[in-house]
Amino acid sequence: MKSRLLALLCGVALLLGCQRTSEPPAPAREVVAFKHYFSFGGAYAGTVDTIAKRFDDANTRYRLQVLPVEHETFKRQIRSELAEHRPADLYSYWAGARVASILDQLQPIDDVLPQAEMNKLFGPAIVKSASVYDGRVYFLPIAQHYVAFVYNKKVFSALGLQPPKTWPELVSLAKRLKANGVTPFALGSKARWPAQFWFDYLLLRTAPLEYRQRLMDGRASFDDPEVRRVFDLWRELLQAGLFNAKPNELEFDSGAGLMVRRGEAAMTLMGTWLTGFYESPEVNWHEGEDFGFFPFPQIDPSIAPVALGPIDGLVLPREAKHPNGAKAVMRQFALAGSQVEISRAMGALAPNLLVLDRHYSPSKQVLRDEIARNHAWAFNYDLATPPERAEIGLNLFAAFVDAPEQATALLKQTAAQMAKLPPPAPKTPH
Repeated sequence: MKSRLLALLCGVALLLGCQRTSEPPAPAREVVAFKHYFSFGGAYAGTVDTIAKRFDDANTRYRLQVLPVEHETFKRQIRSELAEHRPADLYSYWAGARVASILDQLQPIDDVLPQAEMNKLFGPAIVKSASVYDGRVYFLPIAQHYVAFVYNKKVFSALGLQPPKTWPELVSLAKRLKANGVTPFALGSKARWPAQFWFDYLLLRTAPLEYRQRLMDGRASFDDPEVRRVFDLWRELLQAGLFNAKPNELEFDSGAGLMVRRGEAAMTLMGTWLTGFYESPEVNWHEGEDFGFFPFPQIDPSIAPVALGPIDGLVLPREAKHPNGAKAVMRQFALAGSQVEISRAMGALAPNLLVLDRHYSPSKQVLRDEIARNHAWAFNYDLATPPERAEIGLNLFAAFVDAPEQATALLKQTAAQMAKLPPPAPKTPH
């Protein structure tokens, strides 16, 4: 009897074991590959990883794989991967001409956030300039950078200086700084692109935005009077010794940025992302206390002011393997909470209008108000013009900084190079 009972119990145990092993395993989550060029330091290092973990914890169907890529490498890699039909599921990218140049390899994201909802979240101006291409939404903005003068507050205070509001005031202030042994303008253009901000603002403050757009599209010439006037103003500053020597040998942060940090230079024209460098433990400089911002001053009162800077965001490749998962990730990055974290890590502003002023430093609140007062938002040169035109222009700026006396010849040479390029494609963000 006991042996039969023991056999019966063993059989039941075996049956239950078989039932347990026959239960289907939990389905594996789809891996959404996200490539980005963001780099965060200091207290905000790993910000994207933090957002990714939050996404993973809230999802049973998808898992986000974060793949950071060095900034300059990323520029080449995204284009090669799209062309070779082996894209990641999601990319960070720069709004403007960069998105327009790969539009045929992207898919619209209207079903993630329709334009009406985007307008409520980010405002019609940002949506029109950054997100909508050929009447469809292709780009989700996640970080808004403003280019301004970043200045050493102690240097200004020691000489009783206030941020200038007009071009004559800026030139006068710069000459006073030089007379007191301080380099007025630090420029580190080793990577070429930092010099473009001088060209951008000088043009935006002396010519209508519509003219700049024609120049970016190739419908105006670098030998036009409007462009020559820009280089005349810039050359006067360079030849007066108001910049540091050999800008093309310095990095924008560890070179020009540290010159301002040490008080050797008074200011540098750079994006708000410089905040992250200054507030890193290694540099240990604090916004509002040690450094501040002021906008590029007015030159021609008849020209409506325009704000300048890049907008970072997300784009979805047409051949993404997991488009639904990528769209779910986009919704995570659109949230005000995610954008607050990114803005703090980058030293940027959050495009999401639901982010409250209390999340920003007082000086960033001032910048936010300044942006609101501006006539429009423009992307910096290398993001406002197609990549092949951008290369020619960036070479021009670097050559000019080295030899400002050659401006006339350099502009004629640039105009001739631009004229050889094919006419612009009809796809534009406006």
